[in-house]
Amino acid sequence: MLSNWGVYRVFKREMWRLAQQKSARNLFIIVPLVAFFTLGAIYYKGALREVPIAVYDNDNSTLSRTYIRFLEASPTFKVAHYISSDEDMENTFVENEVQGIFYIPKDFHKNVLKKTPVQVKIYSNSTNIVFGNLIYRSAVQITQSISASVVIKRMAPLGIDPGKISGTVLPIPVNTRVVGNPQYNYSYYLIPGLSIVLVQMIVFIAASRAFNNEWKKETFQELVSVAKGNLLSMLFGKYLAFLVYGLGLCGLVLAILFPVLGIPIYGNIGSLAALLFLLITVNIFLGFGISLLFKSELIALDLSIFYNSPAFVFSGFTFPIWAMPWLNSVYADLIPFTHFLTGFLKIYQLGTPVQFIWPEVWKLLIFLFVAFVLIIVGLAINKKLIFPVNKIAAP
Repeated sequence: MLSNWGVYRVFKREMWRLAQQKSARNLFIIVPLVAFFTLGAIYYKGALREVPIAVYDNDNSTLSRTYIRFLEASPTFKVAHYISSDEDMENTFVENEVQGIFYIPKDFHKNVLKKTPVQVKIYSNSTNIVFGNLIYRSAVQITQSISASVVIKRMAPLGIDPGKISGTVLPIPVNTRVVGNPQYNYSYYLIPGLSIVLVQMIVFIAASRAFNNEWKKETFQELVSVAKGNLLSMLFGKYLAFLVYGLGLCGLVLAILFPVLGIPIYGNIGSLAALLFLLITVNIFLGFGISLLFKSELIALDLSIFYNSPAFVFSGFTFPIWAMPWLNSVYADLIPFTHFLTGFLKIYQLGTPVQFIWPEVWKLLIFLFVAFVLIIVGLAINKKLIFPVNKIAAP
């Protein structure tokens, strides 16, 4: 039977024990503070602005200069270099550190007036696909604006109403509405996922040494004595202590990191907190299972790091799971963070009602069941280390 006083005594002991351990202090205080500060420093600008580009105007006409002025006025671009005819465009990427080159061909203006098809060639440095996609998207917008202005100028002398001209220029208008991160802000996109995956890794790694560390330091008999020989009191007393530390990290993310960086939460904060509570609980008990299965603290730590390290990559956050090879997608399903992230994004970015995250909740509950199975197996394997002590320590 679970003893409330036994749970409290173990909880109080574990809270003090974690506070005294240098490794635990580093995990729960130093590592997250350094990591969160670093993430904030890297992504504080949020959206990319003033991407350096080069322009090669081989036409030098009124229209080509207008096009260049549009590029200069765009918040996305910063025209850092103007290429002359004797320069090698490929070397410009390296020598002038630009991410894109706009090439305006000869007779650009003349061909436009003659209604001859003409192209502005755009060379992008896609070694980083972020720049490639951003340059392409912004270039399309600018080129469409220039094209529309050209058509309107051509048709205006005919006495046609400008309102009707716009319908002729774009006969099928596209009305887009971005759902989730409409600002295309990288801090809104990356920091929540990176910070939460770090929190769950810290909790899992710390929990994976909860019991084997007692054997290593020969304090397990003391733990049994405090719990009066009750295994459930030991288990849940330790769980509550790790839960306090884990939820403290979640509070640091939601109450400090998000507001400081201006990251909005579109969904219900209560639903988000409940989902985080479930994720932390799952990782604590999975860590306990690893700690009880492997008496060697070093092996348990290596296994927990090996299991958790690919969590962010395989979660589908940066590349969709359905596009991964089947073996990778299977591995992704074996990580609780994958399923948490789906529910997290539904609430955090899309403001989805809580009933739509039940599939993710059930999957996390399956992981919780697996964790308890591992704990039971671990207790059975190490019963010689536990039960003889219980007989001595129990009143």
